[in-house]
Amino acid sequence: MSVCKHIRNQGYSQREFLVLRRWAIYPHPSVPHYTNKLFTHHELQHSDYLSQLCIGYRHILFWARWVVTVIWRCIFCAYHKLFGRKYTPLPPIEDLALVQSATTLAEWIRRGKRSAESVVRAYIHRIQTVNATLNALVDERFAAALEEAREVDHRLASLTKQEREALADSHPLLGVPFTCKDNIKLTDMNHTGGIVSRRGIKAEQDAVVVARLRMAGAVPLGVSNVPELAMWCETSCTMYGRTNNPYDVTRTPGGSSGGEAALLSSCGTALSIGTDVGGSIRIPSFCCGTFGHKPTSGWVSLEGAGLFPDALNDSFGIQVVGPMCRCARDLTLALQVMAPHAAKDLASKVQHTDLRDLKFWWCEGLDTPLCSPLDPALRHALTAATHYLSTTFEAPLEKLEWPRDMSIATLMWNNKLRDDYRGQPPMTVDMTNRKGRVSLLAEGLRWLCGRGRFTFPLLMMATFQKLLAVNEDPQDSPHYWKPMQEFLMGTLGKTGVLLLPTLPQLAFLHHEFVPNMLDFGHTCIFNTTEMPVTAVPLGLSKDRLPLGLQVVVSPGQDHISLAVAQALEDKFGGWVSPVPVTV
Repeated sequence: MSVCKHIRNQGYSQREFLVLRRWAIYPHPSVPHYTNKLFTHHELQHSDYLSQLCIGYRHILFWARWVVTVIWRCIFCAYHKLFGRKYTPLPPIEDLALVQSATTLAEWIRRGKRSAESVVRAYIHRIQTVNATLNALVDERFAAALEEAREVDHRLASLTKQEREALADSHPLLGVPFTCKDNIKLTDMNHTGGIVSRRGIKAEQDAVVVARLRMAGAVPLGVSNVPELAMWCETSCTMYGRTNNPYDVTRTPGGSSGGEAALLSSCGTALSIGTDVGGSIRIPSFCCGTFGHKPTSGWVSLEGAGLFPDALNDSFGIQVVGPMCRCARDLTLALQVMAPHAAKDLASKVQHTDLRDLKFWWCEGLDTPLCSPLDPALRHALTAATHYLSTTFEAPLEKLEWPRDMSIATLMWNNKLRDDYRGQPPMTVDMTNRKGRVSLLAEGLRWLCGRGRFTFPLLMMATFQKLLAVNEDPQDSPHYWKPMQEFLMGTLGKTGVLLLPTLPQLAFLHHEFVPNMLDFGHTCIFNTTEMPVTAVPLGLSKDRLPLGLQVVVSPGQDHISLAVAQALEDKFGGWVSPVPVTV
């Protein structure tokens, strides 16, 4: 039964039906337990003003939001033009190894085309030349990495050709350099989460995901910058400073894995490891034009991939660890190493996925005037991608209609956070490294006086968390996350694929995300619903800023989104270097 017919059968008047249909706030028939109406039948009968606002003023609200977006953009452009720092442009790429995929580098090293030491040295030199501009890497182990690379070369020199080829299975990343973000443990490297109360703290052991990469032969170079507590969509903290986008230093690389994305896109690393609790892999991947994958919840161990061990439970569906790469096929290789049990035979599954058997869904975002309007370049990229997939593979294509007003996406995400992290202390406690509690009023005054110990976004997030704190059970909330998960899983099934923008605007100028923070709903809704997602770059805009989209599938169907990502890379080219390649 259609939504329209389902609503009419409940006895609503034509006017009430228009309100419900326009805002899609009535329970969707495919979600039997969805009982969280925003308005009751009685309220609709006696709410002429509300009906007129929803129906008559909806387009006006969208236009008003567009005007607000333009005004904010002009303000931030003027600010960066007048007060922005001058940076040295990134140098061109002069070593062919820097633009190769991790898969290709591993093959070169195994076959002796390049030594592991020369590859690692090339990446170290690249980091040293770009980091002054990007401020991405915050702690390094270059000497140790070179020593490990020499050990790889010595080992390879003693093997026969057949033994070297066998390493493709036992050590598929042998000699390949990688980095991870500061909140993921790498032995003897900073493990601060960007908060001043953890200054000087070093990791005493590797996170499980780092240990698995090292067992596969990968060589860690260091750790990268994160926003404080890894809880913001830009990468800036009082301890390390701000990380810049390699395509335009006045813009953010995203967050919270922004340091990784900036390094990866500028060819400072061959493989990056990030965490994602609300978009922290996909937003930086979008802003920096790389691939990133948020895997099915529970696939990759969370042990060591955070600041506080009791908050890292693999049963928590909202947080995941995943890879970021310049090549779509590297995502599959990295996942097989990071999740050896869950991702077993993943490459074979991706290879044998027939895109003609899939059904594609699309939408232009959350369809709410509270979010930024969709940039025309992103709309064109989305249209081109969906047209290519539907025509080339003769697959059905249908627009997704959200079952309710999605301006509450961030509230559902907060509900999921409270559901997963029951009993965990608030951010004001985490800000002290769990050795007290921060006074938000006092810290806010310190920030206003220019002596703040925390950034404004962290203080804002902590304030929102405090204001939204309620004693009710998350399941009793009108924003309970489970019905939305049931809707998406019921819609996509095992062969459905949803394509939508990662963000509605291109990479934001520094600090511009603050007035546009509800745009974060485009990514966090899939953490809320525990859906695996692949971020896919689709080239550059006319202003040479990355374009891209998200490929969403049902839990456990990661091979489908990875196969779609490879198809889109083959068509649209994938990652594009932010600087000239002169080799």
